[in-house]
Amino acid sequence: MSTSSSLISNNVCKPGEDSAADGSRVGRYPAMRVLRRLLIATALAVALPAGAALAASGGAGLVAATTPKGIVQVSSNAGVFTRTLRKGQRGADVSTLQSWLSDVGYQVPTTGYFGSMTKAAVRRFQVAYSLTPASGAVGSRTASTLHDVVQKTAKGAGVAAGTGTPTNTTTGLVFPLTPLSRVIGPSSWSLDQGIDISTLGGACGSKVTEVAMASGTIVQEGIDGFGSAAPVLKVSGGAYDGRYIYYGHAAPALVPVGATVTAGQPIAELGCGDVGISTGPHLEIGISAPGGPPCCPGYQQTSPAWYDVVLGLYKQAGGK
Repeated sequence: MSTSSSLISNNVCKPGEDSAADGSRVGRYPAMRVLRRLLIATALAVALPAGAALAASGGAGLVAATTPKGIVQVSSNAGVFTRTLRKGQRGADVSTLQSWLSDVGYQVPTTGYFGSMTKAAVRRFQVAYSLTPASGAVGSRTASTLHDVVQKTAKGAGVAAGTGTPTNTTTGLVFPLTPLSRVIGPSSWSLDQGIDISTLGGACGSKVTEVAMASGTIVQEGIDGFGSAAPVLKVSGGAYDGRYIYYGHAAPALVPVGATVTAGQPIAELGCGDVGISTGPHLEIGISAPGGPPCCPGYQQTSPAWYDVVLGLYKQAGGK
């Protein structure tokens, strides 16, 4: 494993700025925020069925997973984000907003900071889709409309979609976890930026190994929100040549940055405990958008189609 504080601080997932701001609103009313989080955590614990050993990733401001069956869908009547997004805010939800705007033709840097450029792009989108008032803030109607447009756009230009059976899109790829006997089946997988896959009894560490899904090079270890050891693999050859596969919540890494690996080679262990923003041991496996940065795609930007690929590999490995 080759991880350093400088590598983590410079990774491409870390929010930055597209204009200056003093961030003075951040950090206000900490006691109220802590109480709110405790109440939300309690509600989620009550809502989950007894004995469900599932874990999930979290991103600031994103809608929490609710033990979905298969692919998560956001309806037009549900909130895409958990807050109204506006100028001056920072977070993973702002990064998602920025990546979605760029996907549908309103180019803006994916920095995680909502500055003047992001506000102008939102206003142009609102005018184009007759969303009034065109204030540049992203409420529920703007978020839902943008999500729908992104979904339609992704159907023609995302990850090669599969059907859950081995196809040419899975040639040369392998399922990312071993042994398969410790993996909870696809009915309990959930989607956000990538695919969250939990293990039976919360198995982790040396009990569950993460392997290279394809041959390639480890170009990074350490991703904001996913832990300081999370590997990023640049694929060499095949249908996903040049794309990046990330392994969220891994610990420890088993190979150093710069290592050339082959499909099926161990590259990390599944992290024990809460590694990064997490509710327990699990893997979030995701792939970059075509032409996008190594990490990370927006919320459900590539994960719905990538789900089909991972499901095909799961079945190919003998999963039911």
